[in-house]
Amino acid sequence: MLEFLLDVLGFGLKLILLVVLLVLPVIILISVAVKNKKSSGDKATALPQENLAFVDLKTQEQQCQKLMAKQLKKANPEQLLVKKELAAGLLPEQAKAKEAEQKKKKSKQGRKEQLQKKREERQRFVAELQQKREAGEFCPRNLFVVDFKGSTKGSEFRQLRLQIDAILSVATDQDEVVINLNSPGGLVNSYGLCASQLQRLRDRNIFVTVTVDEVAASGGYLMACVANKIVAAPFSYIGSIGVIAGIPNFRRVLNRFDVDYEQVTAGKYKRTLSVFGENTPEGREKFKQELEAVHQRFKSQVQRYRPQLDMDKVATGEHWLAADALELGLVDEIATSDEYIHQRLQVTENSALKLKWKKQEKKKNLLKLLPFFSRLLARDSANASDDDSVVSGNAVLGAGAVTAAVAAASAAASASLAADESESDDLSLLQDAQEQLQTLEQNSFMHLR
Repeated sequence: MLEFLLDVLGFGLKLILLVVLLVLPVIILISVAVKNKKSSGDKATALPQENLAFVDLKTQEQQCQKLMAKQLKKANPEQLLVKKELAAGLLPEQAKAKEAEQKKKKSKQGRKEQLQKKREERQRFVAELQQKREAGEFCPRNLFVVDFKGSTKGSEFRQLRLQIDAILSVATDQDEVVINLNSPGGLVNSYGLCASQLQRLRDRNIFVTVTVDEVAASGGYLMACVANKIVAAPFSYIGSIGVIAGIPNFRRVLNRFDVDYEQVTAGKYKRTLSVFGENTPEGREKFKQELEAVHQRFKSQVQRYRPQLDMDKVATGEHWLAADALELGLVDEIATSDEYIHQRLQVTENSALKLKWKKQEKKKNLLKLLPFFSRLLARDSANASDDDSVVSGNAVLGAGAVTAAVAAASAAASASLAADESESDDLSLLQDAQEQLQTLEQNSFMHLR
């Protein structure tokens, strides 16, 4: 009988094990499929704002105040002495009062009293803001803060666009947006687009303030002038309402080594100035006219938003410190961004949010590096027999666009003078120089600097 029971138990265990081995993988596969389907659906409906992060500025300030007050209380010699006296039993009456107060706070009635006190403070705060509004002071319902640190390329407009989209989805004409701007200027079209993003806020009658801690020059000021109010730190740079463009010309280098360059265009002014070709007075004049046209548009933009400015005086390409810019009317107030935001928090009725951009961490993938290493090994093996070509190749790869072009041209000249070098090597080096300089020519755009 015992053996029979053991056989039945063994059979049951084997059956359970078999069911687990067969059913468990199926359940796992189904759950993975459902999860992948859900994630793919989420990706299909994912918003571009998923990389945005929000910071509650009011809560952050309150937490900082509580932390500082707590640390000051801990470090106060009087408080430390009272604690020691209470621990030693020298102040029994104060100890009893403190214990009773703590019990009251922990009780239900104590919590109700605290909530009632907070409600009364809130009502008092809202009533004070209403009085300020009736007196003509602008007190926003909500405050939004955005940091913009622009580069010369102005590629940050992508992030700015998403942040403005997020704000416009909830903001009203009773809210305020603070743009903490730091930019020395850059490409005309990029900064023109950034200024248009701020214009979207103005079109919705949202009050826009630009704060400048370091610099808002040229393209940076093109953005700043759109705001209803410009607040600048005392030693920040403001202005530089001008346009600049530059392009190198290697015609003399090519002539020195008897190299001809042909450029074919359709259209009289398709290429006014050239990197390789000979620049004409007519081409220079046309290029100058294009710069003047952009400058005129720049001045019109500034005059539109700040009509009180004397454009003949401020649109000379100069920049000023904030104190001087205030006298000229380029800014409205002297203060740092921290100081201004703190002031606005005291008169903001509801929420105060700061929009930040989360940088996605790039995952390391060794497979992506394999093509690079294969090309590198192939190039090294091909150039191993020629030390001169290795040196010139490394110079071109390690230098910038202009330095690379000059290095390639010099290598071509030395190759043409050497008796052992073939004509095919000369042509390859010249082609490298031409590719480098064409890249430089395509990247030479007008800058608001």
